[in-house]
Amino acid sequence: MNDREEAQAALARLLIDKIRNDKYASSTQMDLLEQMIPRALASEYFDALLEKVAIDQWPSNSLVARMSRLTAAM
Repeated sequence: MNDREEAQAALARLLIDKIRNDKYASSTQMDLLEQMIPRALASEYFDALLEKVAIDQWPSNSLVARMSRLTAAM
């Protein structure tokens, strides 16, 4: 793997962790992640969004829409 791919994967993992742990995840961070996420990490990102939607009584429509777009790209 080259340095660019390693850096991209490291940034993607960092953003996934932030999104998973922030009660109200940053839409800017999610947009950035969705523009550059390596295919190998897409399911990890999907799982992070799924966790958020599953625990929320009234899940965000934008999170559900993100999940839908992500499944189409997987």
